[in-house]
Amino acid sequence: MRLKSFVFAALLAVVSFCADANALMPSPFGKKPETGKNIVNFTVKVKNYAHKPVVLGYYFDGKMLVKDTVMTDAKCVARFEADTLYAEGLYLLHFPENGQVFDILMPHVQKFALECDTLPFQAERAKVTGSKPLANFLEYQRYITARQNDYRSLSEQYKAAAGNKDKQESIRKTFLEMDSLIAAHNEEVIAANQDNFLANFLRALKEPKFPTFDIPDNLTPLQRDSVRQVKSYYYYRAHFYDNFDLTDERLLRTPFFSAKIKKYFDESVPQVPDTVAAEAIRLIEMCRPNEEMFRYFVSTMYNRCNQSNIMGMDAALVQLSDKYYLSGEATWADKKFIDDLRENIDGIRYTLIGLKAPDMRMPSVTGEWFRLSEVRASFTILVFWEPSCGHCKKEVPHIKSAILDRYADRGVKVFAVYCQVDEKPWKEFIEEHQLEEFINVYDPYGRTGFRRFYNIKSTPTIFVLDKDKTIVAKKLGVDQIVDFLEHEFNPMSQKPAPAFRESTSSE
Repeated sequence: MRLKSFVFAALLAVVSFCADANALMPSPFGKKPETGKNIVNFTVKVKNYAHKPVVLGYYFDGKMLVKDTVMTDAKCVARFEADTLYAEGLYLLHFPENGQVFDILMPHVQKFALECDTLPFQAERAKVTGSKPLANFLEYQRYITARQNDYRSLSEQYKAAAGNKDKQESIRKTFLEMDSLIAAHNEEVIAANQDNFLANFLRALKEPKFPTFDIPDNLTPLQRDSVRQVKSYYYYRAHFYDNFDLTDERLLRTPFFSAKIKKYFDESVPQVPDTVAAEAIRLIEMCRPNEEMFRYFVSTMYNRCNQSNIMGMDAALVQLSDKYYLSGEATWADKKFIDDLRENIDGIRYTLIGLKAPDMRMPSVTGEWFRLSEVRASFTILVFWEPSCGHCKKEVPHIKSAILDRYADRGVKVFAVYCQVDEKPWKEFIEEHQLEEFINVYDPYGRTGFRRFYNIKSTPTIFVLDKDKTIVAKKLGVDQIVDFLEHEFNPMSQKPAPAFRESTSSE
């Protein structure tokens, strides 16, 4: 039986410490942190831990970042002092002597005393004075630790009862009863802590609760299960953010928040550019009232699309860039970033999947002129290349052997654009590798602007065009193009079309 996971199971999924990285934290907009002489003044005491370091860190974006390090004095007390209030959120105390990490909820009023009789620092033996929110958090830790022990005991009983179905069923019911009791306790804690971060912290850990769906009675059990799954999926999509207060930037400084958002986009959002963009914009707009959250998710969703290697995801990147960066809403971005982004996006927007390929008319290696739009082919492999490019030396001949030789009789043609102007190495490469069947063209006077319209920043860059010269695939390796064509020509003999990922091996 799988045990129910709790808040501190999520908190165990942490990564190694990083150096102080406040530059990674979203900068507050329109509000300055509170300041004052020793506005931060709290102590941490551990018996028999004199003259040793205590590290204060915080969680942010899947990392544990160092905020400060203090040595304990002769009385085993580490005093943390600052004239600028720490941003609220989930912080941690790290004791390098034994590698232990202990979580604390940083309250708004940062004058308190926390102590433990010995290491390891555990909620059962810790006590706090001067902070009700932190005291409530420690009490919740104690409660959850006790329940985890109960679950562990029940799990052992369940295993020991193997073969005794009645006893296992009784234990299973006990599990469910404990689930209900813990859920009720969580709601009590949330209700009692509306004036501090603990309420939003615990609420954000909750998953959407599914209603009883109305399913027609005349369906078979299999059909009913299928309908229930579909309804559950769309309900989850619609209500995923119900338990998040997306105007509370303190959630950014927890170990689970960004991970839950990432998991949602990875597993519940179809990796279709328009859908990803729509979901990203929905999230960002819900965060808009809080400028710190707004900045974080504009940046995070932009980076997600920018770093994706799923073919066609640049369409989502264009939408997000246009809406938030190039419109001037991303006020934190400097001029150079915006200028570079505008140039990049202007290049990408001409070659999005589903658009007609920008037309080109160029002379060939034989002196003939060819216009891309006039090439009659079931599919046109449009490749931009250079003979001096190491990857081109492998991929361009491979286009002939793996694609043209195999699919020429199916109407596939290759429109190969030489990106330089010196004819000698171009002609020698064509002759050496017997590429005369390609439509070999170039632009010696730079009249077509192909580098701009096709965003050529590395070679080889390859596009697949259909019979109407619509871009149907791009930036794929040759073997991926073979898989694509095989699926197009023999759809009934193939598995569902794979999610093609762009090749990153260009030079």
